[in-house]
Amino acid sequence: MENGGVFGGCSTHRLDDVGRFVLPKRFRLSLGESFFITRGINCLLVLTQDQFHSIKEKALKLVGPVEALFNPAVTSIYHHLFSELVEVRVDGQGRIQLTPELRSHAGIDRDLVIIGVGNWVEIWSVDRWEDYKKKSLTPENLVDAAQLVFGKKDAGESDGGVPSSGSSE
Repeated sequence: MENGGVFGGCSTHRLDDVGRFVLPKRFRLSLGESFFITRGINCLLVLTQDQFHSIKEKALKLVGPVEALFNPAVTSIYHHLFSELVEVRVDGQGRIQLTPELRSHAGIDRDLVIIGVGNWVEIWSVDRWEDYKKKSLTPENLVDAAQLVFGKKDAGESDGGVPSSGSSE
C-alpha cells in the first residue's frame, strides 16, 4: 500500500449508465491489479487480494466444516461476505464496475462516496454516508471508539505528547 500502508481520503463519484466509476489513483495503486468487493454494513468493502485471502483462511480455520454448514450464525456471516463477492479489475480508463446486487445492497443509485479507512476501502451511497456521519461520528461515540481501539493508557505509558481534550497544554 502507498502512504505508509494506509488507505485514506474521501471522494465523491457518479456512476455511468452501466455502473462504472473512476477509482481514485491513490486507491488503484495500493489495491493492485485485481481486488475484491463485497457487502459491508450499509456499504461495500473493498479488499486487496491479501486481505481477502486472509479473511477466507481465518474463517475456514475458526470453524469446522459441520459448523460452517449448520450453524446459522456462522453461515449468516459466510453468506454476507461471500455470496455477492466479486473480483474486480480496473479498466484502461481507471474505472471499476459495481454489480447491480452490490449497488442495491449499499443503496447506491448514481452518486457514491469512496473512503479510505486505514487498512481497507469502503464505498457508500452519498445519503447513507452523510447519515452515518451525523449519527455515528459524534464526539461521544468517537471517544468511546478511541478507548476501545487504542485502550486506556497503562501507568507509566507515554501519551506520545498528545494533550488530552480540553487541556491547556
